[in-house]
Amino acid sequence: MPKVTIYTLAEELNMTPSMVSRAFNPNARISEDRRTIVLDTAKKYGFSPNKFASRLSMKAVRIGVLINSRFQINTDKMISGIKEAHEKLKDYKIQYDISVLNPLKNTDEDIRKTIDQYKGYDGIILTGMSSADYTSLIDELYSDNPNVVQVQAINQDASCLFASKHDEKIASRLAAEFLYNCLKKSERKNILLFTGDLRSALHASAKDAFKASCDTLGLDLLSTVDMKDNEEYFENILSEIFAHYGDQTDGIYITSGFSAPLCRYLEANGCDILFVAFDTYEDIKSYMKKGIISASIAQNVGNQMEKAFEMLVKHIITGEACPQTVYTDVQLVLKSNMHQFD
Repeated sequence: MPKVTIYTLAEELNMTPSMVSRAFNPNARISEDRRTIVLDTAKKYGFSPNKFASRLSMKAVRIGVLINSRFQINTDKMISGIKEAHEKLKDYKIQYDISVLNPLKNTDEDIRKTIDQYKGYDGIILTGMSSADYTSLIDELYSDNPNVVQVQAINQDASCLFASKHDEKIASRLAAEFLYNCLKKSERKNILLFTGDLRSALHASAKDAFKASCDTLGLDLLSTVDMKDNEEYFENILSEIFAHYGDQTDGIYITSGFSAPLCRYLEANGCDILFVAFDTYEDIKSYMKKGIISASIAQNVGNQMEKAFEMLVKHIITGEACPQTVYTDVQLVLKSNMHQFD
């Protein structure tokens, strides 16, 4: 027999789902005749409402979302993830407000003002605040409202209900394994690692995991270069880096989506080096088509946000416990399957 839900009863009794839900709430306004009909029908099917269903007759849950991102494609994917989650929960009176900021254009004061707007909300989702500069601000927010969730680049020193992110250690091991398999028959296996801003715990962790994988697989890590997630700085140091390591380098991994300067340099100088990039932006796909990038790592930020939104709402409504960290799958993207990551 199919599972009986609020909607099953509503259809059988020709009532709205919210009216059926009110029948289970002693304080709700509904005629006693209708209440009796609903309760008798529920008893017949052995049905009892869950806390989620009770939201149908209560005030809306409000979720504030702050997306602080330099990448418009990441922002678009996160917003899409929120919409996907909200669609699943549309019958439970969930409202959300999204604020989009860009750290290249907005100030810390802009972030503080945005967060202040979300005080009094039932839950808050933050992304792009992994820098230590934001730790006290997140802790202050958490002290007022423990329903704070971090997504993607996580500030590990700040308090939160849970975090939703990709596993950077798996991503690094995946990149190292790909490079090893491509180079295992070569006498040389020299690798150059470019990281995002190492002040971020995510990039520091990715660096350590990649180095450990190189040691295990027998790859020789020539150097680790912190490109600081700054495109202009990255552009300016590449000539010096390749003047020193270029002839020795057989493979490259970059832990950041800011790979355009490196792609341009490799193309302009005719460098034939294995190159594993990070993420699936359109410029990364274009360089993959050209053969400049050999592979990339997809972290699925949309799914990270979707999981965060859905889990936060369930916690607020039902008190359901949350794991400390929720991981999304990371995948290796090649030219042959990159159409799957549009």
